[in-house]
Amino acid sequence: MKPVWAITPEKVETAIRKIIEVSKPRKLIIFGSYVQGTVHTHSDLDILVVTGDEIENTRRESVRIRRELRGIGMPMDILVVPESHLEAFANTPGMIYREVLKNGRIVYEAAK
Repeated sequence: MKPVWAITPEKVETAIRKIIEVSKPRKLIIFGSYVQGTVHTHSDLDILVVTGDEIENTRRESVRIRRELRGIGMPMDILVVPESHLEAFANTPGMIYREVLKNGRIVYEAAK
């Protein structure tokens, strides 16, 4: 039997829908153990929320999103980044963005 807080495809879909609804991101990318297929009991769902440059405080936006996701019952790590910042640092060694863009899975992309 899976723990109550286990990561499931249903919970992931719920989180994605909720983030799109509350944050209106340009793009959502999931990465880490869920995408790699190595989820274990101590895993969390890693989500990169790519926003427009109108979001000035990414930490505050991350907290706001996290509040809206309460009740899903799954540990999540929400990383918010403006699109211009992601593009500027996409190929910088040591930056998480490089790994996310290489190995993550785009689960949502807004129409341009």
